[in-house]
Amino acid sequence: MNLSELLNKSVLSLYEGELIGIVDKLYFDKKLKKLLEIELIGENDTRLKLPTKNIYHIGKNAITVKNNQAVSLKVEESGLNLAPLNFKAYSIKGEFLGVVKEISLSDKFLTEKFALDNNSTLEIKSLASSGKNTIIFYDQLDKVNVHKFVPNKTPKIFKTNKPSIAKVLPIESEDKKENVENSETNEITNAVIIDEKKETQNADFLLGRVCTKDIFNFNNEILIKAHGIINKKNLKEVNKYGKLRELMLFSK
Repeated sequence: MNLSELLNKSVLSLYEGELIGIVDKLYFDKKLKKLLEIELIGENDTRLKLPTKNIYHIGKNAITVKNNQAVSLKVEESGLNLAPLNFKAYSIKGEFLGVVKEISLSDKFLTEKFALDNNSTLEIKSLASSGKNTIIFYDQLDKVNVHKFVPNKTPKIFKTNKPSIAKVLPIESEDKKENVENSETNEITNAVIIDEKKETQNADFLLGRVCTKDIFNFNNEILIKAHGIINKKNLKEVNKYGKLRELMLFSK
């Protein structure tokens, strides 16, 4: 049985003797191994869904079901994959293979082969993945499993109990108009230096440790590189820009 043979066919209810609707869309499971659901256009353009397990028989001109209870209203997306007809097919090496024009199914709606527009066919066992408009296949010699290419989880965010906050103190200047741009920088620097001796004294235990990541100042200039040894000079610079807590977190 070919997938395209199902499209646009009428669906009839045997018990009621009625036309339920016309086949419009076909849906597979996420791995395209089996056709699971048929979407119909019913009376007044109502959208209906017909699980393939409820099909009684597929004839030359129509599909039959036992009664009207075989179908139900389609009220939301089912999470299934739309049939990949007219999808572009590629290998996992990026080679364009053709366009999917037909899909062969067994009597139990299991996928067997994909037929491309260049008269070539691909077995279901060579399928790697399928998206909204593209389908990917393995090459014969490929041993990789694309299902292992799962996106990384959200990176872990480290939290400190008390975030470091610099207190900005006013700086007196003889000519305020000429020094407006420099005043903000000086204020932040002086605010950090106020506690410089106290902070540095408490951070002496960091001397000799290894920094595990790059530490930057406010201008994105590096204060200490990853894998660098912490000494009095770079410890003083880190403290100067209020980066001691960050250094404590990323040193060992």
